[in-house]
Amino acid sequence: MEFQRILVAIDRSTQADAVFQKALLLAKRERAYLKVFHCIPVPPVPIASRMDLYGEGLNGAAQKQQERLQQEVVEVEAWLQTYLQQALALGVEAQLEYQLGDAGFWIREIAVSWDADLVVIGRRGRSKLAELVLGSVSNYVVHHTHCSVMIVRGTEVAG
Repeated sequence: MEFQRILVAIDRSTQADAVFQKALLLAKRERAYLKVFHCIPVPPVPIASRMDLYGEGLNGAAQKQQERLQQEVVEVEAWLQTYLQQALALGVEAQLEYQLGDAGFWIREIAVSWDADLVVIGRRGRSKLAELVLGSVSNYVVHHTHCSVMIVRGTEVAG
């Protein structure tokens, strides 16, 4: 067996299923353990205006963000369960994990701490300018993980 631990990092884009299926079939063929991972991005809380001397607006924004994140966690847990069920149905041992924050950072951290042999990740196919400005999680993972990385190229129209 070449791979024993495969970490598949999926987002909630239309290509998530294709990325997962690629990792799932590889895990089945290799008889590898599969970890399905998703990172929930945390947008910054807006800074209160000068007129908000007591931070009431900031507190309100932080509260709304917390509520939104709690709802997102509930949705992500249910969404990830569908992937776990697919893996188990094919006889692939699997587990789920999600984190809040920066996807590239967490993928690297989990790949190291879990001792992954392979990370399977999607790539949206942004234009070179968009990738330069916005960055690329897949590019970060390729350059900052210790293991092999398989990039499943997406079909997003470059703009």
